Amino acid sequence: MGHHKSEMKIMKWVQINLFFFGFVINFVWEMLQMPLFSYPADSSPARINLACIQASAGDAAMIGVAFWVVAFLQKDKEWYRHPSVRSLALFLLPGVIMTIVFEAMATGPLDRWAYANSMPTLPGLGTGLVPLAQWLLIPPLIIFIVRHQVRRSD
Repeated sequence: MGHHKSEMKIMKWVQINLFFFGFVINFVWEMLQMPLFSYPADSSPARINLACIQASAGDAAMIGVAFWVVAFLQKDKEWYRHPSVRSLALFLLPGVIMTIVFEAMATGPLDRWAYANSMPTLPGLGTGLVPLAQWLLIPPLIIFIVRHQVRRSD
């Protein structure tokens, strides 16, 4: 029973770290990429900052969902301890798909923002390369951080 409690404590710690680092690192990224976007003229700085906070929380939630997708598909909730190329690909795929869909919705029918002329885009789809890079770079970094945090607590 003690091992099960310890395992549950570790998984709780993993979830907290996934969300905390997922939010903080994505928020920094969101703020740094702001010059690559344009917003409606009536957007206040507070509204833009709120959009960055919401996007960061959404990114952190997406990281949590992707984590559990991999755990389910690989039948291993500790996959992050020794991530394989396959597990990382499975981890990144939902985020890449969601990024393409969310960016298309936000720059299209929802009209939440537009890309500035300086934003490079994916040919054919028009998805911003910087938001796509965000998903390809930050989640693996967070897995590395979480793995390190868990190893320190073992």
